[in-house]
Amino acid sequence: MGIIRGYICSSCNFEKNYFIGIGFSNQKETKLFECINCNAIKKSKLSNPKCSKCNRKSLNEIMDFTKKLECPRCNRREFNFEIEGSWD
Repeated sequence: MGIIRGYICSSCNFEKNYFIGIGFSNQKETKLFECINCNAIKKSKLSNPKCSKCNRKSLNEIMDFTKKLECPRCNRREFNFEIEGSWD
């Protein structure tokens, strides 16, 4: 089973859901990463992925879902973890 992590921006109300985990498939686990350089958010099955925005390998896995992230729309650090669910 996988987990749905949903984020909502407190500033512009932009909402984005990320389906992470493995579900019921026999594939690698999908994890959520944040780029150190440009603060982009990326989900990937790779252990050391590249950022799709700045093309650098400077991604850290997001382990603390209580910290605010940078909003992809307004670029303010007000992207908060708000929604959690499950998927198959």
